[in-house]
Amino acid sequence: MPELAKNRKYLFLAAATVLLTLLMSVAAREGSRVSQAEGVLHEALAPVERLAFALTGRVQAAVRFIGEVRNLSAENARLKKEVALLQTRVNMAREIWSENVRLRRLLNLPPGGLEFTTIGARVVARDPGNWYKTLTIDRGSTAGVKHDAVVLGAGGVVGRVIRVFPNTAEVLLLTDQRSAIGAMGQLSRDVGVLKGGDSAGGGCRLVYLPRSATIRPGEIVVTSGLGGLFPKGLVLGQVVEVKSEAHGLGKFALVKPAVDMDHLEEVLVITGRKG
Repeated sequence: MPELAKNRKYLFLAAATVLLTLLMSVAAREGSRVSQAEGVLHEALAPVERLAFALTGRVQAAVRFIGEVRNLSAENARLKKEVALLQTRVNMAREIWSENVRLRRLLNLPPGGLEFTTIGARVVARDPGNWYKTLTIDRGSTAGVKHDAVVLGAGGVVGRVIRVFPNTAEVLLLTDQRSAIGAMGQLSRDVGVLKGGDSAGGGCRLVYLPRSATIRPGEIVVTSGLGGLFPKGLVLGQVVEVKSEAHGLGKFALVKPAVDMDHLEEVLVITGRKG
């Protein structure tokens, strides 16, 4: 029923429009004789005209609204693209800032490292194994990297180069079970060998310490220079705990490496001595 009433309204409007058109045509032919009837009809049709104008206004408003919605939709799509682009730029800026912080730390070398020439390299691969801990860097013999070259990270020693290729090199980390570095306590001067593969959290052990060793937890462990491979005085890590050997003839210390091997991204490779 509401639909029928709506249709009747439109039919009435159409009929009134047709009638008004006919009367105007007659008026054009008859002149003043229909002026009085025209006035009466005009008064009668005034509500219809107002309704027609109102409907026309609503239609125009609806058309404008649809146009505005389309414009807003296009604007929304454009703004989404701009937001995505800005987010990408923000992420790139964060990455550059993070890299800058890491490189600044990397260049803050221990005093012993100032005597040598170095080249920077990026970590491009890691050994996924649990026992063997190695990584691959993006510099090789072409850049001057040599076998047994010492590799440094932010804070201290990372390890040494064990295989060299033209454009890459494989680095044995000091936490690897095959690694053995001459080391000593920075304060106590107790000398031993830092070995990798410690089961306690992937750290290292400073072994072959004498029974009289005075090394204590918190003490920094540095390279001793014995063996000639690692320069003396490079930071290796920090003592976490000191224990006696099972047979009681000596001591050993658990050492936490100075470099976070799990999050290493850039390194310095020693290529020679200055001067």
